[in-house]
Amino acid sequence: MSDATDAVSARWREGLTRSAARAYEAAHGNPIPEQRRGSRWKVEPRLAVTLALVVGLLSIMTYWSLRPTPVAPVPLAVVPSVGSVTSDVVVHVAGAVHQPGLVTLNTGARVADAVDVAGGMTASADTSSVNLARTLVDGEQIYVPEVGEALESGKINLNRAGPTELEALPGIGPALAARIVADRETNGPFATVSELSRVSGVGPAVVEKIASLATV
Repeated sequence: MSDATDAVSARWREGLTRSAARAYEAAHGNPIPEQRRGSRWKVEPRLAVTLALVVGLLSIMTYWSLRPTPVAPVPLAVVPSVGSVTSDVVVHVAGAVHQPGLVTLNTGARVADAVDVAGGMTASADTSSVNLARTLVDGEQIYVPEVGEALESGKINLNRAGPTELEALPGIGPALAARIVADRETNGPFATVSELSRVSGVGPAVVEKIASLATV
């Protein structure tokens, strides 16, 4: 029974193929080669390669367009520790104080702070000869003289005398005495008496006048 059915189906398909061929020949005047009748559509190799490339390219583009964009991490701000932003200064407090010696204080401390750490001034200290409001410089010496100390020695110490004592020297008035103290606090002590000439207003003539009356 199945053989008869298969034969009928084959004859039916063959009839359809011939009918289609005759219709093509009537329309185009070019008969279809016998070997192409009833065959499946074939794709040229070059066309197949091109289609494969296009499909691959579309796949890559789709992947990258759908791929999540990485978010750059926000850099963390580095907060310096307290120890990294503060530093110390070490100064030598000497003279008319209760506990002379080296003292350590925070940067920005004043002469008054150093004197307090050294136990404060004694009763005989000459408070007018020390600028307690000045900011400390690391490695310097703070000397607190006693009242009349500079005059008793016979010579005025240019590195220790206050403005009033400096005015006792010939050629030095109030304005020049103030500049000497300011220069000493900014640039450090004088190494020699002649080095006083670094102060504006102090010339060779002034240095010569005070040479025998001053010391460092």
